Amino acid sequence: MKHDFEERRQKRIMNAKNRAKKNEQEAESLYKRAEEMAGVIPFGQPILVGHHSEKRDRNYREKIYNTYGKSFEKQDKATYYEEKAETIESNTAIFSDDPQALQKLEAKLKELQDNQDFMKATNRFIKKKDKAGFLALPYATEKLWEEVTTPNVMGDIGFAHYKLSNNNANIRRIKQRIEQLRKREQKQPFDKVINGVRIVENIEANRLQMVFDGKPNADFRKQLKSNGFRWSPTEGAWQRHISNWALHVAKEIVQGLNAE
Repeated sequence: MKHDFEERRQKRIMNAKNRAKKNEQEAESLYKRAEEMAGVIPFGQPILVGHHSEKRDRNYREKIYNTYGKSFEKQDKATYYEEKAETIESNTAIFSDDPQALQKLEAKLKELQDNQDFMKATNRFIKKKDKAGFLALPYATEKLWEEVTTPNVMGDIGFAHYKLSNNNANIRRIKQRIEQLRKREQKQPFDKVINGVRIVENIEANRLQMVFDGKPNADFRKQLKSNGFRWSPTEGAWQRHISNWALHVAKEIVQGLNAE
């Protein structure tokens, strides 16, 4: 089964950009149509109340109004997909199904630990009023010394306790994720055929996948969807993120094939 994290990421970006472009074009087309429709009505022409044309005129003006509305809706969708593409591109979160996740997490852990050491050392040098010692630290600057030794609104100097506490919490969280990924890499993935359905833990993709011999019927597709499984054409499987619960649910679903 194929899996390429970066390729899937790029596809999501391109899909969002294509949708943005399509909605932008449709918005422009609808707006132009509404302008053309409105151009038929003489400027300042009121509805002739009681005239035989009143109903037709009101309906026509309502169509113009609705066409403008549809144009604005399409423009809003275009903006949504443009922002979505930008969000995906700028997202620096480390996902577990990224093949480089472990290396990235280890690099992130070192960065957090270095930052923790730096903040602790800075607070020690501030307490001793040792500016020279501070400036000998990596990344220390004159400007930063001025910033950390200038009292805040509470009259405190240095790095606040909550910053150290929050950073330490992030260190623990990253360590836990690293441990989880290492355990997952060492674990023998589940790969078994039950009632003609292959259930496999695709470790590389971080997905529990169910491969049916043909298309499952509507009832089973409903069960799969209600339990978080989604069809992946590129993988040729129904899948969701790996977890003990996902495996338990998958087994229960395929065991129901016997009852059918």
